[in-house]
Amino acid sequence: MRARAVLLSLALLSRVVAAQPQTGFASPEAQFGFRPGSDGRLASADDIEKYFQAVAAASDRVKLVDLGTTTEGHRTIAAIVSSPGNIRNLDQIRAANQQLSDPRTLSDDDARRLAATHKAVIAIGASIHATEVGATQTAAELLYTLASAADAPTLHQLENLVVIIIPMMNPDGHRLVVDWYTRNKGTVVEGGPMPWPDHKYAGHDINRDAFMMNLAESRNLARFFYREWHPQVFLSMHQMDGGGARFFTPPVADPIDPNVDAIAWREATLLGSAMTLELERDQHAGVVSGSLFDYYSPGYEDTAPLGHNTVCLLTEAAGVKVATPVNEPKSDEVAHVAAPHPWPGGPWTLRDIVDYELSAVRGLLRAADAYRDDLVWNFYAMGRRAIDAGKKGAPFAFVIPPTQQDVLAAVKLEQLLVDAGVEIERSSEPFTASGVSYPAGTDVIFLAQPYRSYIKTLLERQDYPPGTGIDRPYDVTGWTLPAQMGVEVRAVDGSFDPPVMSHLTTPAVVPPAVTVWGDKKPSFYLVETRSTAGALAANRLAAANIKASWLDAPMDVNGFHYAAGSLVVPAGKNTLQAVQAITRPLALRMDGVRGKLPATSHLVTRARVAVYKPWGNNTDEGWTRWMLEQYEFWLDSLSPADVRKGNLRARFDAIVLPSASSEYLTRGLTTEEMPAAYAGGLGDEGLKALDAFVRAGGTLICLDQSGNVAIDLFKLPVKDVAREAGDSLVAPGTIVRLDVDQTDPLSYGLPAQTSGFFASSAAYNVSSPGVKTAVRYASKDLLASGLLHGGDAIQGRSAVVSTTVGAGRVVLFGFRVQHRAQSLATFRLLFNAIFLSA
Repeated sequence: MRARAVLLSLALLSRVVAAQPQTGFASPEAQFGFRPGSDGRLASADDIEKYFQAVAAASDRVKLVDLGTTTEGHRTIAAIVSSPGNIRNLDQIRAANQQLSDPRTLSDDDARRLAATHKAVIAIGASIHATEVGATQTAAELLYTLASAADAPTLHQLENLVVIIIPMMNPDGHRLVVDWYTRNKGTVVEGGPMPWPDHKYAGHDINRDAFMMNLAESRNLARFFYREWHPQVFLSMHQMDGGGARFFTPPVADPIDPNVDAIAWREATLLGSAMTLELERDQHAGVVSGSLFDYYSPGYEDTAPLGHNTVCLLTEAAGVKVATPVNEPKSDEVAHVAAPHPWPGGPWTLRDIVDYELSAVRGLLRAADAYRDDLVWNFYAMGRRAIDAGKKGAPFAFVIPPTQQDVLAAVKLEQLLVDAGVEIERSSEPFTASGVSYPAGTDVIFLAQPYRSYIKTLLERQDYPPGTGIDRPYDVTGWTLPAQMGVEVRAVDGSFDPPVMSHLTTPAVVPPAVTVWGDKKPSFYLVETRSTAGALAANRLAAANIKASWLDAPMDVNGFHYAAGSLVVPAGKNTLQAVQAITRPLALRMDGVRGKLPATSHLVTRARVAVYKPWGNNTDEGWTRWMLEQYEFWLDSLSPADVRKGNLRARFDAIVLPSASSEYLTRGLTTEEMPAAYAGGLGDEGLKALDAFVRAGGTLICLDQSGNVAIDLFKLPVKDVAREAGDSLVAPGTIVRLDVDQTDPLSYGLPAQTSGFFASSAAYNVSSPGVKTAVRYASKDLLASGLLHGGDAIQGRSAVVSTTVGAGRVVLFGFRVQHRAQSLATFRLLFNAIFLSA
């Protein structure tokens, strides 16, 4: 019956619509001077922007919008494509879509009436990994097809659908990729990797930032999706390594996020099947589904919307050498139900990728048109079920107390939730929930809201795998934000009477003001320095030329315990106002004290810090650099050649080695992979330079796997027992508990227990008293969230160690203290190592 109805409506539509192609704009081939996907040719970011602008200006089917500026200040554009009537009524369609996204604004009857005529919103995003250029080249041809087509099926789709095409989800990276490819055409490294990531900071991790929203690109997409359009379906088009399959379509592999409404997985399978059907109709071989990629982590740009009741889809095309063809052997896969047409072998080109992507999109739009009413109604119904489940409890709410170890981390957590459309309420009076009393100023997240599954996924512990027979994941297995960020968040299972509350909206998420305690005419001020806020305060005091010292021994003042590592600021004429301007926004306590300055203190000076930047796509380096910039450290980047030149101590107090294998750091990339100017790593000269730097008084800080470089270079009495454990230890992306020695200066500002991110990381057995342990992996209850097998290999072992070498110091962080700029709970460890270097 559904098929007959669609055919009838197509026939009727074909009688009333003039079947003439739209004119007034060129085809991509005419505009660019080559067909998208042609060997060795790429449309630049500027070319694509100009083409989208030209089509939008000439077509009454297209409206061009901006999502926002990128990290480096470029535009992120999207073309909204639909029938001329829909484009004229776009504001009304968007308003109706917003109503359907929040069932509290509609009764079921009103929702059914609205859904009966509503247009399904289908968003298509291209090439968030800018080296995966095929989707961006496809986008221009897709826009032309939809804007110019006169055939009845396409016109029917445009009448029923609003299609949003985002041609470059990483415009900065596209510029880098096109420039590098063009520069190296005709050389032995044509189509090879770039010497730098395809995003200024995140590189390949740009699509692991979706829930944290550290990057402008992530915030732009979240604002566009969660506050403006709320698409029913989002397709993200990627590329994968060559060999074997040519193309991947949904459904994805297990495991899935159990919080996501089951209907989303069913619809993904339906739409994915329509895509594979179209690919098969077009005789595209090597298409697989139901394997390779999972949607367990919410960090991707195409998984975070699942928690917002958007059906998310993924395509992955086998890659080429950017725009240079490759020859791929025959697939050794035997035909089976998820891959019935194996790849026969032969040339594989960028145009093949474009053709496969266009087929997949045609299948998606065909199915979205046919099932428009189901997609729209189910979008509303998923939100309704989320609200109903939230009213029943377990949990009924999450409570965030106002007193936190790190107020900045709590603010960041709430801000990323608010930016994702989550509703947070702040109490104006005390209240009781499940027998626990909370003061005024407590923040509450009630679960009876449309994005309940998103809230639960981010705030609850992950127990991986959720079923049996699950292989190791595609990405991480634990991300629980309260644990990673060091924020106290309490689940309340039972319902309670809410107090008087106010709704938090951006930018209303601000820390409370802090009173200055103690003497009104003091000799000096004491400032607490808990966690990231304390580090930021130290840097801002130094930047403002306010003399301050680190407290080397604890002091109790006015009933408050100032731990070692607090700040001592001598009083002066305008000191109070200047210091308050820094400490109040950070919610740090400050006391005025009379008497002599503490004898056990040393001057705060700004460290000269450099982050080693190996050639290639080292995301750990990028995230480290981003994080240090956010917390206002002065830093430089060091290339391999910079290190090999030596004389490092004259320029720097601390050098940070990002996580990478010893081989990669020392050898680098070869001349077969990279032009000679970018080949090589530290080499013997660089290692000698690092040795001289440390012995002359510098601090070498090694993150995660880079610790092996220092262990070998300085012959440290330290063994990595995690590496020795081999496959018996499985922790591919896991949050573990940590025991902190608060007397060690590396641990200043941290609580006695916290959590850290372990991803095939290091754990140390120390065999000399000259090596100090600041942090250990917990001796019991090690697992905080995610997958952990064989944890006894690291339980109780050293996680953060330091030792003197000559006049200098080596610090080894066995785990990812700054993982993807998410693990705020352990940022301070890295900050302290830098502070100590000065």
